[in-house]
Amino acid sequence: MARQETVQHNGSGALRDSVSLIVRQSADPDRGNGIQNPSPRSEALVNLSDEGHLVLVLPPGEVITGSMATAVAEKIDQLATAHSLPLLLTLTGVESISRSARDIFSAARSLAAVAVLGVSPVDRVIANFLLGGEVQPCPTRYFSQEGDALNWLRRYAA
Repeated sequence: MARQETVQHNGSGALRDSVSLIVRQSADPDRGNGIQNPSPRSEALVNLSDEGHLVLVLPPGEVITGSMATAVAEKIDQLATAHSLPLLLTLTGVESISRSARDIFSAARSLAAVAVLGVSPVDRVIANFLLGGEVQPCPTRYFSQEGDALNWLRRYAA
């Protein structure tokens, strides 16, 4: 897995920290451990916003694996060292989330709340799979509008 530290900007101002987690599955098992050159389609981005919530954008068109989820969870734990933070999780266009990734995401203990954001009926099905099964360790809700998700997350900001 490769990591690329960057500073990102969005409409609400500069984001303080960003990490691109780049994990690709190799079609050729003899090519090593499946890590290849970075591709925008295979990145999971974790940021700490100026508003004080975490932002996780899962890569559209990709299967979210246990190893990708582990790397994301480690970065979230690093960013949320002082106290639990709310998370905006965007899964728009994700192909699927593996059972191992779901288990890792549902075990997160450093989050105050999770707003899951998607725009299509498929996103909602994937979110239901992600949220289903185990009782979530913090308040978790699905949204189709980012503004609604951010308003809901403000309740859980420190």
